[in-house]
Amino acid sequence: MSNVPENRRKKIVSILEESDYAEVSQLSTQFRVSEMTIRRDLEFLEKAGDVIRVYGGVKLKTKRVHEASIEKRLNTNKAEKMAIAREASKLIEDGDVIAFDASTTAYEVSKLIKTKKKLTVVTNNISIAIELSDAEDVTVILLGGFLRGKSLSLVGASLRKYLQSIFIDKAFISSKALNFTEGLTDATIDEGEAKQALIGKSSQVIVLVDHTKLGKLAFFEVCKKDKIDKIITDELETLLPDQEECIECYLSHGIPVIRAK
Repeated sequence: MSNVPENRRKKIVSILEESDYAEVSQLSTQFRVSEMTIRRDLEFLEKAGDVIRVYGGVKLKTKRVHEASIEKRLNTNKAEKMAIAREASKLIEDGDVIAFDASTTAYEVSKLIKTKKKLTVVTNNISIAIELSDAEDVTVILLGGFLRGKSLSLVGASLRKYLQSIFIDKAFISSKALNFTEGLTDATIDEGEAKQALIGKSSQVIVLVDHTKLGKLAFFEVCKKDKIDKIITDELETLLPDQEECIECYLSHGIPVIRAK
């Protein structure tokens, strides 16, 4: 049981190994215990040398090499991501206000839109902001927050607060998993909440997922299927039954699915 202190503390460390940072309020909600209980857990873990408590949250103490992780993500299913990015870029028009999450697929899209006119890009990803920094007619709004070294993204309450005053035309969101019953799900709380915040301020939500993520379920719910306006995936000739079923269910629900070549 996760609410046995020892098991809960192990789970907290596991979450931090994936997320780098978590807020006390997030952990309290997830484990359905009081914030005081979580603080006692964090005090125990800090004394054990596993974590470092910071204002409102906690970080993993172990210093890890993040570059290899980023490099691995950039090169995983590279061809599929580039095909999806080409289709996604066709949906971006001059004058749009668009949002990119911190995914490597969104990063591939950012490479293709530098010549757009009067474009505003809202993102929590440092790599995307740098990629677009030399685009003459593209305004980049880099949302602030705690740095997740694993993805070079910024997350946390300050990001969500900043987004309250921004209205977005189209959000381009990727994630760890997409199925029809649960919708879009992610592996971490903080990245998932950042995606939620971008989706909540967007008129249109375009999901970017390669075939390996179809029919899958991850740890944290990002959004239900009814929030999704369009899906772009790659064109794999032979899909597994659960992947094919996922596509068919979304199509039958009236949500377009673009198969990128």
